[in-house]
Amino acid sequence: MLVGRLAEQRELDSHLESAREERSAVLVLRGEAGIGKTALLEYAEAQAEDMRVLRCVGIEAEHELPFAGLQRLVRPCLDLIERLPAPQAAALNSALGLSMEGVDDRFLVSLGALSLLAEAADEEPLLCCIDDAQWLDAPSADALAFAARRLEAERIAMLFAVREGDLRSFHAPGVPELTLGALADEDARALLADRLERGPSAEVLATLLEHARGNPLALLELPAGLTDTQLDGAEPILGPPPVRPAVEEAFRARVAALPDGTRSLLLVAAADEIGDLTAILDAGARIGLDGSELGAAERGGLVRVDGSVTFRHPLVRSAIYRSASRDERRAAHEALADVVRDPARSAWHRALVADRADEGIASELEAAGVQAATRGGQSTAAAAFERAAELSADDTRRAHRLVCAAKASHAGGRPDAAMALVERARALPLDPLDSLEIFSVCATDAGRRGSPAESEELLRRAVVEGVGLPPEAAAEFVIWSVFVSLMRSGRIAFALSEADSLLKQIGGEGPLISFARLLFGGMSAVLEGDSAHGGRLLAEAIEIGEGFDGDRTMGMNAFLSGMRGDYPASRRTSEAAIARARHQGSLAGVSGAFPLVVVGELGEGRLAAAAATISEGRDLARRLGADNDETGLMALEARILAQRGREDECRELVATAMQRSLATGLGWATEHARLALAELELALGNPREALEQLEQLDQVPLPPVALLATPDLIDAALRIGEPERARDALERFEAWAPVSDAPLVRGLVARCRAVLTEDEEEAEHLFEEAVREHAGDAPVFERARTQLAYGERLRRARRKIEARTQLRTALDTFEGLGNPLWAERARTELNATGEKARKRDASTLDDLTPQELRIAQLVAAGATNRDCAAQLFVSPKTVEYHLRKVFVKLGVSSRIELARAPLGTAEP
Repeated sequence: MLVGRLAEQRELDSHLESAREERSAVLVLRGEAGIGKTALLEYAEAQAEDMRVLRCVGIEAEHELPFAGLQRLVRPCLDLIERLPAPQAAALNSALGLSMEGVDDRFLVSLGALSLLAEAADEEPLLCCIDDAQWLDAPSADALAFAARRLEAERIAMLFAVREGDLRSFHAPGVPELTLGALADEDARALLADRLERGPSAEVLATLLEHARGNPLALLELPAGLTDTQLDGAEPILGPPPVRPAVEEAFRARVAALPDGTRSLLLVAAADEIGDLTAILDAGARIGLDGSELGAAERGGLVRVDGSVTFRHPLVRSAIYRSASRDERRAAHEALADVVRDPARSAWHRALVADRADEGIASELEAAGVQAATRGGQSTAAAAFERAAELSADDTRRAHRLVCAAKASHAGGRPDAAMALVERARALPLDPLDSLEIFSVCATDAGRRGSPAESEELLRRAVVEGVGLPPEAAAEFVIWSVFVSLMRSGRIAFALSEADSLLKQIGGEGPLISFARLLFGGMSAVLEGDSAHGGRLLAEAIEIGEGFDGDRTMGMNAFLSGMRGDYPASRRTSEAAIARARHQGSLAGVSGAFPLVVVGELGEGRLAAAAATISEGRDLARRLGADNDETGLMALEARILAQRGREDECRELVATAMQRSLATGLGWATEHARLALAELELALGNPREALEQLEQLDQVPLPPVALLATPDLIDAALRIGEPERARDALERFEAWAPVSDAPLVRGLVARCRAVLTEDEEEAEHLFEEAVREHAGDAPVFERARTQLAYGERLRRARRKIEARTQLRTALDTFEGLGNPLWAERARTELNATGEKARKRDASTLDDLTPQELRIAQLVAAGATNRDCAAQLFVSPKTVEYHLRKVFVKLGVSSRIELARAPLGTAEP
């Protein structure tokens, strides 16, 4: 019976009830050692008689062994892995050591863990109890925190207990937490009285209460170490020690009273990472211990032996392990290393007690690091590589292992640790490829959370200093530097000159070399005014780039397509890259592609889809620490707010995005923030203010942010009666337009000419041309804008019947796209023709949350619930839950009806 924890018990009861009602519940219990976390987990298990219970305990000795904690938790339901989607099943099997198939990214393992728990909960409600979570190995902690954040509509309760004050901790941002405090004095007295067979003197009672300080475990264990004379008050109780040492000392005293063989075998069990009884007994036999000696510890209530060895409390394990001498620990770990079958586990046991350079152990540990990285355990891989470096006898090998540790740390979301490892490696002799990897880590870090200018400089230095590099490896860095320069804006001519010079120094042949030559040649031609030739070269580069599938090269074609004004192609290519990254579980790859997708969606006028992408992207960028990705998405979100007329929110977000982008030199985000203000002012009927913002946009044609905003600039200039400024803008646009063969660009040029011409016959001809161009593979938003402009011109020419046809179609399109300001403008024009256009009911599309919209899009495109779950990193049950809400909000009753709704598109 628990004493003094009624409120906490009610909280746990509520979580269990939520899980029974298909409302997932997660809670992190925090507190000092012995404060009652384990007891509350045991209480929850006792109340969960109608639920399936999975449990595991983090173990200090195993915190560098990848996925050991996750394996212990899900071991009872491993038979359900075969139900998972094939990529997730393969990843999880590999991570748990059930197969040798490699895993490209740790997030696919996390998704597999989430899906496995959801499958287990599909059969009966599920309770997951994770004790001493601070000692979980990093991949297990990441996977379980990932699952905890995404549980929503499953019959799952997940409880974590975290001991505060240890060297390690457990973090799960976004998950509710409950910190346990000391027991009230009245409850402490009641617990102590229940523990003691006879009442101590008042002085002894006061001393015990002072020592325990409301800690339940201390109240239970401290009396066990007292003599009768101490309890009687005849002998003083020394103290008062801190609570945790006092509790551990109580356990140490109980262990010290056991036979020598029992204590030695308990140390082997404490050093083992999974409580494997066979391994513990085999290791004990190697150092002359009899397995029957565990009986004394079991009878003393310190462990439970039932096919595995489970310690009564995590503090029992730590008390045993910490009280042993270094020689005793070495003997235990070496014995375990000899008997465990997993080479990685064996290597770690040897490494934990190695006290001098040992190339044999270092090599084993390096292999364990490679295995961990292959299985997606980047944090574990980093620890293995770093420890291997410490045990290396040769400086070159030590440097290589530190570089591997830095790469794995950065990939695992620990950039500060990565940069510290880089500094250590730099002090040692480096071969060219290791040096290149250091530049890669530093440039990536600078680009994602620092200065693009620094990133660009690092990429160039990598090539200049990289004597002996393979040509294609060097060329990739040169191309990367040019794309970073484009993200900065304003100095692309210099960047191209530098890049072209470096490419000539590199020499060699290959797809990347050819791509780079076409890219640099095409961009230089555009800058020099030969847009037609430049466009042809860039088109050839795109054709070569279709075969790229590297981490950095996959997004090149999406960027190039956007640079040529082909928004649909850019979006499709970006979505394909995201789909591939999702399939692999690479959240970093997904985050990097999100801005490209959003730019394409905005170019197509698909505001609802763009908003959903931004919501997911900003959340992901925050979790990955990718500040620059988030800044860019903030600027793009401001454009959506502008087009929806949400003035205050737009201005506030623009101010934040501008402040952040100007501070880091992220030019492309600054440009889009200015464009958001221009679109807002235009929508609010402030053409002069809109024109001021538009003319502050960087006029360089790469990327052509200002040029593709030409229709807005012309609109604003004409509204304030300055047609010459509009004609100057059109002239610049026409000079750039041959770079692209996209229907969007050809149609925009025709529309801008039509708007500016005073000849009615020529205007009609140009509008018809624009409508034809925009009827094909062009954004439907731009087709609607063309029809709106055409309808406005026809109405002014008093051709009302023809005007209504164009305006009615434009209105329907704007409303379907969820663009209310443009819809209102079309409605006003249509009403002016004499046709009363009723305002459509408030768009139910706007009622959908970003997640509901994304699910609706995927299902409408033909995706199953499992497909949606895999793409959105949630469970199929959560997809089903949100899909029911989508049906209600949109008033549909089937997937077929949903497919007909105006949702935008998404790749299934």
